[in-house]
Amino acid sequence: MNTKKEFKTPKNRVVPSEPAVKKKLGEAMVDGALITPQELELGLKEQSQLRKKRLGEIFVADGVTAPEDIHNALRIKKTHKAHLKLGALLLERGLISQEDLNAALAKQKQYRSRFLGEILVDMNIINGEMLALALALQNGLPYMDPRKFIVDEVAANMFSSKFLKRLKAFPVKLSKTELTVIVADPNSLDVEGDLRFHTGLNVKIGGIGSEHAILEAINTLYEAFTDKTLTGILPEAAAFDVEKVEDSEEEGYHITEETGREKPIIEIVNHILKTAVAKKASDIHIIPQGKIVKIKLRIDGMLFDELILSKERLPSVASRMKILADMDITERRLPQDGGTKIRVYGKTVDLRLSFLPTVYGQSIVIRLLNKENGLMRLEDMGFLEPAIKGLRRCIAKPYGMLLFTGPTGSGKSTTIYACLQESVFSDKNVITLENPVEYGLPGTCQVQIKEEIGLTFARGLRQILRHDPDVIVVGEMRDTETAKIGVRAALTGHLLITTLHTNTAAETFLRLGDMGINPYLVSSSILGVVSQRLIRKICPNCKEVDPDAALKLKSNGFPVAFSDNAIFYRGKGCDECHQTGYKGRAVVYEFIPTDEDIKKAIMADASAARIREIAIRNGIQTIEEIALIKAKTGIVSVDEIIPLVSVL
Repeated sequence: MNTKKEFKTPKNRVVPSEPAVKKKLGEAMVDGALITPQELELGLKEQSQLRKKRLGEIFVADGVTAPEDIHNALRIKKTHKAHLKLGALLLERGLISQEDLNAALAKQKQYRSRFLGEILVDMNIINGEMLALALALQNGLPYMDPRKFIVDEVAANMFSSKFLKRLKAFPVKLSKTELTVIVADPNSLDVEGDLRFHTGLNVKIGGIGSEHAILEAINTLYEAFTDKTLTGILPEAAAFDVEKVEDSEEEGYHITEETGREKPIIEIVNHILKTAVAKKASDIHIIPQGKIVKIKLRIDGMLFDELILSKERLPSVASRMKILADMDITERRLPQDGGTKIRVYGKTVDLRLSFLPTVYGQSIVIRLLNKENGLMRLEDMGFLEPAIKGLRRCIAKPYGMLLFTGPTGSGKSTTIYACLQESVFSDKNVITLENPVEYGLPGTCQVQIKEEIGLTFARGLRQILRHDPDVIVVGEMRDTETAKIGVRAALTGHLLITTLHTNTAAETFLRLGDMGINPYLVSSSILGVVSQRLIRKICPNCKEVDPDAALKLKSNGFPVAFSDNAIFYRGKGCDECHQTGYKGRAVVYEFIPTDEDIKKAIMADASAARIREIAIRNGIQTIEEIALIKAKTGIVSVDEIIPLVSVL
């Protein structure tokens, strides 16, 4: 072994790509045909004599192998842990027992969407720090504590705290082309993709941190940003005089057809639309805010942050949206509306686009309407049996007016479509005036309102009366002229169904009076009024008992009595509902049929409160009672029904 020989790499020697578990350096080199078993044995003997030398040094010194082969073998030895599954890795390190692993794997079979590490933490077998260390070892990445880093403020300003918490990622370093982050889960497909779309930069995972440490670091970081007080600002600002500046023209962009056809922009817009459809959003909001552009999704009536783009992306994104809708891409000083259809995940989705110029650029709102979801019936919407019977009595009448009221987005149009599915309309001439026409109704004559060419609700309604209708549907009664024609139609042998913007059902009678309709005509024409709201339903996947529900109802003065033993529910938050605890929406409503007592109150010019009092005395179910019934049955949480009290 002391005689040195010239080193030549044998042609049949290859570096193994998959290392063996628990192999020492010499064994790894034999398996990879880097040395022979005999050379290993001689090397070990020499190592026993020269205790201070490492085995690799001996092989290189004796010319048995090359230095790069030693490095390859050491790399394989070092990273063989990455090929172990997380459970096996924790087991090998003695952090869990076989019984612990078996129990966690059994639980994972019940909850397929959950990772083994999360389950082990929930079962208190390991903690978050132990999980982070194991993931770091498994993925060959360093373990990092984000709380010990000085953060680049420019990087932090690119994101909202809610967005970073959703990804469980913490930005630590920003360069011109790359963003370095610490993450809790290096195997998440969302992290790198979402960050790349947000910034347009390459994303590098610098290390693994525990979820607890990352969330704490995010809270600390954004508290520091928002906790700047006048005390810290005034001394520096006091050195400067206040100077008036003239308004400057909006920053110009050279807009061409190619602006919206660049591949990265197409990918960004496609990503936004696909994400909105996948998350069942009703609207997309693209909001310019100085140096950034926020992308928000309205899901179940609530807005959630989704992406952040740099302001330079806005003109191209706006152009791409306008190209899809065949709109004028060069016009950015005036509001614009448009529409188009797209196909996503095999579904046809209608888009209604609205562009509004702001001081920071064009704000864009896109309404999504998935026509393949199908029309709903009254039972499917959540109306209870008394209301369904009352509505069916109204729509069976040959003439009169049925009104649906509530704020924008309360499901009024959906309820009207549900009524039109009833068999009573099968042999009648039904004509609708809509803006826009949301669903196609076979056998129904549907008219799209186009105010830009003079086809308004009032003009369309006058024309419809010459078209021999049995049933008229007016999308919205928004002005005095439409209201007067509608009331006249309801009194001359037509059933008219329409919507009106009022807070409560009782206020509807007064609202028509304010629009110039005589109280006698109001009392004679109206068959009934429905006031409705949409509130979020509890996610069925993470529903649990709410122990504080009764206390919340009592402390907020909820007007409907309930048993002290009543059980209410809430959503804990899970991946299915994006950690919100809610999934889907339910209708709550108040239906006031116009009986003789109500008619007398209208003729006497009674207040809305008095009309509602009479309706309650005559046995209607109030919106609060309907809401409490749905809370008791576990459909909605008390947190959703309490705000109804202040609204009403």
